[in-house]
Amino acid sequence: MTTQHRVIRPWPLGLPLLGAIRRDPLGFAARLREQHGDFATLKVLSTTVHYLFRPEAARRVLVNHQGDFAKDERVLDIMQSVHGANVITTEGNVWERQRRMLAPAFAPKRIAACATLMATAADERACRELPAEAGASAVVDVDGLTTRITMDVILRALFSYRYRPEEAAAASRAIRALSRQVMREFFWPLRPVSLLPYPGRTEKARSLAVIHGLIRARIEARRRGAADGADAGADILGLMLAARDEEGGSSQGALSDAEILDNCVGLFGAGHDTSATALTWWVGLMAAHPEVAARVRDEVRGLPEEHAVAASGILEARLLNATIKEAMRLYPPSSAMFSRRALRDVALEGRMIAKGALVMVPIWNLHHDGRWFPQPETFLPERFLPGAQALPRGAFMPFGIGPHFCLGQQFATVEMALIAARLIRHHEFSFDPGAALPAPVVDLVLKPQESMRVRITRLA
Repeated sequence: MTTQHRVIRPWPLGLPLLGAIRRDPLGFAARLREQHGDFATLKVLSTTVHYLFRPEAARRVLVNHQGDFAKDERVLDIMQSVHGANVITTEGNVWERQRRMLAPAFAPKRIAACATLMATAADERACRELPAEAGASAVVDVDGLTTRITMDVILRALFSYRYRPEEAAAASRAIRALSRQVMREFFWPLRPVSLLPYPGRTEKARSLAVIHGLIRARIEARRRGAADGADAGADILGLMLAARDEEGGSSQGALSDAEILDNCVGLFGAGHDTSATALTWWVGLMAAHPEVAARVRDEVRGLPEEHAVAASGILEARLLNATIKEAMRLYPPSSAMFSRRALRDVALEGRMIAKGALVMVPIWNLHHDGRWFPQPETFLPERFLPGAQALPRGAFMPFGIGPHFCLGQQFATVEMALIAARLIRHHEFSFDPGAALPAPVVDLVLKPQESMRVRITRLA
């Protein structure tokens, strides 16, 4: 399709356009590309917005020209109202310092130390919630199951803490409520004043109190334990408390209490919800493709036992990891788009992006483009097996690319593979007659529009 650089100017003030994007962000972007090509420009309120639908253009913004673009201040402001000022929601020197200090918590040796707890969390949850006798089966809300497993993992990895069921349920409800509120605020023309009433304000405050209360209790318990000589370096919180920034000088040496809280909030939210969502879609795809699931199960059962619970060993399960990647291609957790604001005039794709313009990289559309992924709506894990045709750089980026790529990418990769392996090793997944994969909906992360209910049968 020939790209036409025609600016869409909705009226009045772009509000109908905001409504259309909010109602169907995935479909809106797809229609935009069909009508206007790979470089589509529109006007929303006073902002010029450019949608980029080619991998090389996305990569130039997020990698090659990353110094010419920054995360949108409005988006960061909304995110900070929930997550605080952490490594996910900041830019510039603050972001660089926090990322530098948090990086050791996600080093390969730390992830290796977490591998056993990841596998154990999956095994313990399966023992509690799934059929124990061979041949027995139950219909399970998959998103609820994967959420509880990944929450167990992140709480153990962050705090060495095993939650009580009522804490987990309250935290899960709070995170989902906050995600819905963030999505709502993204599409408001103006940010609300925090001290004035606005839709969702009371529930937002109540949900934040739940998350902050859980995290503060763990921080306070750790500080009391550290005073008694407990080992404070065994988990991510311990590494945060012990971290020192050698490059920042003595006044910036340690993370402040506020920074520790904010980063725990960010890691707690992002660290379990995105992994849970990816695993939910993976289980659904295994149920929809039993022949692939059988091959994955054979592969997992063929692993040496030590590999089945080890960070490096589980990554050797090539088909297992290929199915997880293909699940994240079809249903990318961060599905909507990455946005960046131009800090100066930038020439891109033969056109000029003016200072102040907003650039959108629609991840869902890149992942579903038949030019890079033939038969884009078909589940084909062989795309990610050795020997497959190389993908254009920037065509597949479920964790982002460039300096701001997800700090916990390797943690999440190992976590998802270990949990998936433990589940499929002893269980078969299927849909009952009339059931199928639900449609996806953007709720900050990509969730099933209706409850995904899968029959899980215990195998011998």
